[in-house]
Amino acid sequence: MLPSNKKMTNICVLEILKEYTDERHPLTQAEIIKKLYDNYGLELERKSVATTLDSLIDFGYDIIKTKTGCYLGEREFEPSEISFLIDAVFSSKSIDSNNSRLLSEKLSKFLSKYERKKFNYICKADQMIRTNQKQLFYTIDVLNEAISQGKQVEFNYNRFYVKENEKKKNLRYKINPYFMINNQGRYYLVCNLDWFDEIANYKIELISNIKILDTPIKPVAKLKNCENGVDMVKYANENIYMFHNNTVNATLKISNEYAAEYVYEWFGKNARFYTQENTIYADISANEQALIYWCLQYGESVELITPQETRKLIAEKSKLISEKYKGA
Repeated sequence: MLPSNKKMTNICVLEILKEYTDERHPLTQAEIIKKLYDNYGLELERKSVATTLDSLIDFGYDIIKTKTGCYLGEREFEPSEISFLIDAVFSSKSIDSNNSRLLSEKLSKFLSKYERKKFNYICKADQMIRTNQKQLFYTIDVLNEAISQGKQVEFNYNRFYVKENEKKKNLRYKINPYFMINNQGRYYLVCNLDWFDEIANYKIELISNIKILDTPIKPVAKLKNCENGVDMVKYANENIYMFHNNTVNATLKISNEYAAEYVYEWFGKNARFYTQENTIYADISANEQALIYWCLQYGESVELITPQETRKLIAEKSKLISEKYKGA
């Protein structure tokens, strides 16, 4: 049995309101008294419960009193916000099934037990195709610490090899970490491989055996094309497929309003739309390699006008693809 003091009573009553009440499920004072005894072994009179509820209201909790009982109104998160966050967890390809389920269950605890029933699909997480990297959260924590301390890290990078190559598999990478990005449901480390002078991206889910080194990171300003530093938001918007070569300023010719939506979906407000002679155009900045593959993906609806060099590369790749399907 827990000690029956005022502080403990306030906490226990609040926990009961969080767990068992919402707008459709208020509790009477008698029901609160019963749950206090059943859950915590606390024996309280109605007068004490009423005083506790008033104390919680005075402290700032949104407790709504009605003729049929009371319930906790505003919470840390609205059901719609929890729904969005859980969907984000489930859509992430970087989180394994066990961690996705555990994280989703933690998020759902911000709701009442009745509202949590809407998220029964949490138990279906194992049916989804996910990475089997259970060290993801640990790796993110270590990277956060290394970035905040300005220290290098060392790790193994478990990329896929068609033919097993133990030498490459066990290779240790010395990395200068700068920041992390969530791109299309996967976490990437934006960094520099120490023996090169360019920005690189690594999938965090493929990192293992990570270790923070005592050596300071290489200043990002020393890297190629990074003399003025790296704008994280700009970098994320330009590197839509997380390739790491040069950024180009490009103009797209768009066939119709529906196709314009594709451009906005990928490039957002960074795309400048305008119309000339009843034709829609958009000016964007993007990683060249990513832009080539994006244009191939939406080739029926979008045409790259400039730069001419990138346009030629798209033409070459289109020709190669066409040759493969000739005679189909």
